[in-house]
Amino acid sequence: MCLGIAVASEVRYDCMEFVESGLNKDPMLEESRYGVEEKKNKISALKSEAILPTFNVAMMVGPAPGLKESVDNWGDTVDVYDFTKMGPFWGVEAKFVQPLNLGQYRSGKKALEADLQQKTYSIKNEENKKGAELQTYYYNYLLALEMQRLAGDAMRQVNKAYDQMEEALDDEDPNVSQMDFLKLKSQMHTVKEGVSEANLGMKRVQLAIRFSLGLAEDDVFVAVDTSLTPRSERLPSLSEVRDLTIRYNPELQQLTAGLRARHLQMDLAEAKLAPEFFVMGEFQYVKSWAGNRKVLQKNAFAEDAVNKLSGVLGIGLRYRLNFWKNWADYRAARTEYRGLKLKENYAMDGLVAKAEEQYYQVVAAKEKMDALKESLRASEAILKGAAMQYDLDKSKTGDLVSAYTGNVTLQKDYYFAVCKYNVEFAELIAKIGMSLREFRTALGQL
Repeated sequence: MCLGIAVASEVRYDCMEFVESGLNKDPMLEESRYGVEEKKNKISALKSEAILPTFNVAMMVGPAPGLKESVDNWGDTVDVYDFTKMGPFWGVEAKFVQPLNLGQYRSGKKALEADLQQKTYSIKNEENKKGAELQTYYYNYLLALEMQRLAGDAMRQVNKAYDQMEEALDDEDPNVSQMDFLKLKSQMHTVKEGVSEANLGMKRVQLAIRFSLGLAEDDVFVAVDTSLTPRSERLPSLSEVRDLTIRYNPELQQLTAGLRARHLQMDLAEAKLAPEFFVMGEFQYVKSWAGNRKVLQKNAFAEDAVNKLSGVLGIGLRYRLNFWKNWADYRAARTEYRGLKLKENYAMDGLVAKAEEQYYQVVAAKEKMDALKESLRASEAILKGAAMQYDLDKSKTGDLVSAYTGNVTLQKDYYFAVCKYNVEFAELIAKIGMSLREFRTALGQL
């Protein structure tokens, strides 16, 4: 009997690896990328139709009746079919049409290429937003990890103090009262609640990470970073934020590509108002080996009632009489182009303003984080002083517990502030319009 043992495996990523892996495995982004392939296929289809879009060749073989001479009612000798003498025949027919409207082809191809660029920039914008979301998962994971450590340490310290006070009461230590013991005991639920919330937070963020990375049931994500610290990327200046937004934002590039596509569609609709020229050719050849039934026909190109050799070649002109339909298409393309042109006038200012607003939020988050860091240092000093007083006077239990509680609360607030700063920074990168790798490369930090 064989027993299968499933061993859980750890998946380790740093922040950038985590984001790029999540982007590669996101099903909605993958679906959008297929839209790009679809547009590429349209361009390939247009190219394949540029040369001889209509080129048909048909062949046929079968039996054919022979011929014999006969005199008609007017006394003329004519060839008539003789079904008593059948013979094989072979025929081929070819037809081609080659449009000469090169301008329409070029406009249509450029319009499709601009549409492809527009779709590509749209996906780039989606990837940037998803990248910010994935960074949020990563830093929330580190936050949950810190909360688990903080809650676990608090539980150990409170249990230690609880045991010491219980032992002191049993020894009838005059410096420890029953009231101090009851106060400490009444705080136990707060510590246990903190542990429970920390574990719940870790489970929730692990579920989000599992879905984002497409992990198997037995896989467990573990961050390369072991603690939650402020991001290492340099915070750009406000002028740098503006310049990067104008240079990299995919929404601006998408709008530019959209304007170009609409302008080309307008040119294409205008070109369709003109007549279309084309070259057309046709060839037909049929040969029967039944002959004229007196002498076997040896001339491969001799013509009679069965044998044929014909062809035509010429230049054609086609004009759509329902020109009002093409005119309506032209007006629609012109209206869309003018609408996008108006949007171009304020789109840049609007996107730069959004990036600036996010920059101010990052600065505010950093200021709060730095202020809490200073307060935390002061709290640690207070805790050390309270611990020294407690060592000298066991009746100072309340002061020690109060100092420790305040320190734990400040640590919790500080870690939340660090997480918020990191997440707001990720949102700033997305509002600028860059991926995490692009941002680090642009700032020379990769």
